[in-house]
Amino acid sequence: MRSSLWPLQKAIYERLSGYDPLIQRITGVFDDAPREQEVPYITIGEVTATDWGTKVNDGEDITITLHCWSEYPGQKEVKEILSLMLEALSSEPLSLEGGFSLDFGRLDMLEVIDDPDGVTKHGILRVRFLISR
Repeated sequence: MRSSLWPLQKAIYERLSGYDPLIQRITGVFDDAPREQEVPYITIGEVTATDWGTKVNDGEDITITLHCWSEYPGQKEVKEILSLMLEALSSEPLSLEGGFSLDFGRLDMLEVIDDPDGVTKHGILRVRFLISR
């Protein structure tokens, strides 16, 4: 059995970085943002995967956390970006390489927090995917 983690991350990156209403609002989508990256931007964060196989198919239940940062006063911008991220990921099914098939994708959690610097707003979007092969 091979993992679908990389094909899923690649599909998410392509969708977020190519979704026109979103790319007009952000400076980029990163796996690891450069140290002095201009805000607002998105990073692909933490991932968990568990077995979701059956007797006839291999499968994974994957939860991936996406982050966005904004220095716009208040929470307006970060909430708008989170909404566009969710819209981009749910507008149509993601296409995965390597023979993997996306069976299900849904919102798991949205959160907005203040970063310790007192200026930056941090948006967190966690999405759950069921993937089979």
